[in-house]
Amino acid sequence: MNSEIFARIRGLFDRPQIQNNLRGLWVEAMVCEILGDGWEHTGKDWSAWDVERSDGLRVEIKQSAREQSWGIATSSPRFDISAAKGHYPDGKTYVENVSGLRFADVYIFAWHDGADQRDVSQWAFYVVEEKKLPVGQKSLSLQAIRKFASPQTAETLGAAMARIHR
Repeated sequence: MNSEIFARIRGLFDRPQIQNNLRGLWVEAMVCEILGDGWEHTGKDWSAWDVERSDGLRVEIKQSAREQSWGIATSSPRFDISAAKGHYPDGKTYVENVSGLRFADVYIFAWHDGADQRDVSQWAFYVVEEKKLPVGQKSLSLQAIRKFASPQTAETLGAAMARIHR
């Protein structure tokens, strides 16, 4: 029974284009692995951020890709940067965001413009401190993000994050 379940799960993720509702989880896990020791994946249902550094630096990861499971995207990519209305810090109790501020300290925008989303070398990562994002704005285009940050590779992402202090 377990082998059938694992085969089904592998079939969801082990394909060149990962469907939208699963790709976010894939990218969060990928980024956490890239960042390595001192980082924890905190992204769970309704979490306020996705990974956290041992010193408390909170990171929200947003992702998009040119090739979708249903075909090539024809619109320009946009990334959600709106402040969460609330979150479940303990996984059970909802806490409203009365401040209206974003919870994360840093945003990593992951963009894939290659043929295989499983291949970490085909992803570009843009690291933007939350304080540099437009206040009250709900989304950003990839073009706008590129004005804030240069693309990082899997090899350079860790160093880019190490330069950010809490």
